[in-house]
Amino acid sequence: MRLIDALSAGRHIVYSTDLNILLKLAAILVEELKPRGVYVVAEGGVLGLLAGMIGEAGGRVFLAEDVEEAGGPGDSVVICINKPCFTAPSSSVIVLTTERVRAPGSFTRHYLRRLDWGVYAFETPGEAGRVVLTVKGSRVVEGTGLTPVEEKALDLVRNAMLEYGELKVGDAVFIIERELGVSRDAARRIFSKLVSLKYLRVRGGAVELA
Repeated sequence: MRLIDALSAGRHIVYSTDLNILLKLAAILVEELKPRGVYVVAEGGVLGLLAGMIGEAGGRVFLAEDVEEAGGPGDSVVICINKPCFTAPSSSVIVLTTERVRAPGSFTRHYLRRLDWGVYAFETPGEAGRVVLTVKGSRVVEGTGLTPVEEKALDLVRNAMLEYGELKVGDAVFIIERELGVSRDAARRIFSKLVSLKYLRVRGGAVELA
């Protein structure tokens, strides 16, 4: 996963208003990084929730309530959930938080923002692009959050904007309807999905790339 690659080295802080998606992210990180040794620091209740998600994670995963108990040899990773573990004794630290805490300059800031039900965008200020995460049951997968038909609709609208310039909402809906052979209502729903997931935006009746 690109997200794992982004977080697996260095010091990072991830902000979100949704504790549940942070726990799911923590479970993914534990699973992917446990060969290196993972220390998870959080309050007891949060640790209990995470333990239920990761099950038998193996002998190189350690759960603790105090950052002083975290840290180990080599390239072990410290993951802190709603704990400002900025002094954790490791070169790889990931702080996952629902609180707006001020992190030292050595930490790279990221934001995990809900786009739609079960769909989130992982964004890093100052960097182009984003990683879209979709919750599917107990799993979180990377992707666009769009169906193949919706992805084709997005390409159609983008190409039309390049060819014709400014598009009105009605123009975009008509293009989707005509090129995909769907009903006007279905085309409107597809267009609304592209806007809700922040692939497109509407300003003054005109369609823009978000």
